[in-house]
This record gives sequence, C-alpha cells and structure tokens, in this order.
Amino acid sequence: MKINRQSAISKFNNFSTKSTPFLFIIDFQGENCVVEPLDRINSKELKFWVNGKTNVIVETDDFEGKEEVKLEKYPIDFLQYKKGFDYVQKNIFQGNSFLTNLTCETPISLNISLPEVFKRSQAKYKLWWKDHFVCFSPEIFVQIDETGKISSFPMKGTIDASIPNAETTLLNDRKEFYEHTTIVDLIRNDLSSVAEKVWVEKFRYIDKIETHDGNQLLQLSSQVSGLLRSDWRQHLGEIIFGMLPAGSISGAPKNKTIEIIYSAEKETYLADSIKIGKRDFYTGIFGVFDGKTLDTGVMIRFIEQKAGGDLSFKSGGGITSHSIAEKEYKEMIQKIYVPIVRDHTVAKQKTAQSCLS
Repeated sequence: MKINRQSAISKFNNFSTKSTPFLFIIDFQGENCVVEPLDRINSKELKFWVNGKTNVIVETDDFEGKEEVKLEKYPIDFLQYKKGFDYVQKNIFQGNSFLTNLTCETPISLNISLPEVFKRSQAKYKLWWKDHFVCFSPEIFVQIDETGKISSFPMKGTIDASIPNAETTLLNDRKEFYEHTTIVDLIRNDLSSVAEKVWVEKFRYIDKIETHDGNQLLQLSSQVSGLLRSDWRQHLGEIIFGMLPAGSISGAPKNKTIEIIYSAEKETYLADSIKIGKRDFYTGIFGVFDGKTLDTGVMIRFIEQKAGGDLSFKSGGGITSHSIAEKEYKEMIQKIYVPIVRDHTVAKQKTAQSCLS
C-alpha cells in the first residue's frame, strides 16, 4: 500500500486531473505515502473522517452506555526532555532557527481499542490505520475549493481553559504571540511558492477543544489564503508536496530547523522509534480529494501502535528564545488526551457525507 514520493505525486496529478476521488496519507519526511481511490479503501484496514467525509457509519448507540475512557500517561522525565529542549534553544540563540517544533513520545495505556478511539473521538480529521495508529486532529493543513482558492490554518498556542482569564492570558502571552506570528509568516511564504496571490484572512482566533477527562483547552489559529493557477489540478501533487512538511510542526527557517529536530528528538523518542525515523507518520498529513475540492489535516493528536501492541502518544510544541523548559514540558503532557464525544446528538455526526460505495 505504501509508495514513494514520486509515485505519490504522479497519482495525485492523475487522479485530480480525472476528478477521481482519493484518500492520501503522507509521513513527516514525505517519503512514505498512501494514495488510493476512495472506492478501493477497505474500512477494515483504514477508516477516515475528513470534516464530515467518511467511509464509516456512526450510530448513536455506538456511544450510549459506553465506559469512560481511561488514559494513563508515562512521560519521559523532565531532565531527559530538557536535553532536547536545551539543544533546540542553543541553536535558536546561535541564529540557526527562530522557531522549532520539539515533539516527544510518551508510552500510554488505554482501556479501549484504537478503532474505538476513532469511533468515539470528536475531531475535524480522524484516521485509523490497522496495526499502525489512530489520529484525531483539530488542525487543518490546507483546503482548496473549486475556484482554486487555497487556505491554510496554522495552529499555535494552547492553554488550559480552566485557568482564570485563560483567553486573555493566551492572547497577551508574548511567547505565544511571537511563535504564532512566526508560523503565520512561514505559512504565507509556503503558500506564496504555489499561489499567485496570498493574504492573511483571519489572524489569531480561538477554538475550544474538550478532552477525555472533561476538561477544555483553548487553541489559537489563523487563516492564510491564496489563489492557485487555473491548471492546479494537473499539478496537485507538486503543490502539496512543495509545502511539506507543514510549517506549524517544523519551524523556521524550515530546512535548517528540520536538521535541528532530527538531532534534538533523539533525546525525546524511544529507541525503537529512532531506528525507524522517530516521527514516522506523526506530523505528516492526510486528506481527501472529492473530485472537486481538497481537504487535508495535520496528523497531530496521535497514538501509535508498536509491533508488540504497546501504545505511544506523540505530542509537542513550538520552542522559541522566549520558551521556558518547565512550561513546554507541562504543555507537551497536557496535549496527551482523547477528545471524546459526550453528547450523543453530536455523535450521530449529522453532517457526514458517506464515501461508502
């Protein structure tokens, strides 16, 4: 099922030119990809939910009477995390990066299966791949409408919603402002490489996300848009791969920052993950081309299944010269959650557009 970058680009261009609906999954490095027509997706192997487009049917009774989700976290200790953090900040102070996204791998235990996590979680983008991972991401990568308007929605800035004046605190946080502005500039540059006109449509708006333990997080996003050439469908593969990896989960300047990430994350990932490329599909992208429009999400909020069945949750955040190690470590752990549907009326997913044949 996996193919390389060039084969994926070719399939993108072929399917989009012919208006053939397809699903795609691309890893962080852009080297391992899945690109398949929707009518060939086996829901026993792959389940997806892309802003309502799905190959599964979700019923109300899938949620009623279900046991509470219990997730136990076993994070690396702070001193181990700080080794990776210090390496990143040293490079920032040396001028090699303005912003670096440092991520970690955390062993977890769950009382429900990964298909059950897919079924019961609530997110804009959900993906379950048998024996690989489940992802439930709130973050849009890019969307392209029928007119060729391309929009990206970088997400940077998180705070516990229960903190007094949480929204004001988040909006006034100097570090968060710097980090968010840097990513918006990076995304604007990325879009400028593929689009003829680029502008910031919305700047720093807040979304609420509910976690499995009943708490809420506030997340800060912006919208950057551009206009593609009229022949964008013939070049969709080059357009998408030309913007990877996503700026929000790498940093700026992108190429040098990725080198820093590879070195720093030797300290924050388990040994078996380092052997296969650390992030693997985590912080890659996946999405659907429906024959007319494209919708993609960044694969954050990610649980990986190891060869022996053990589970790891991958999470992280942006590091700048203003970052404080203790705060970043706490935020990394705070992001280890499952956004469970609690209202059965929401669980019916009335906006679903079935991609079942």
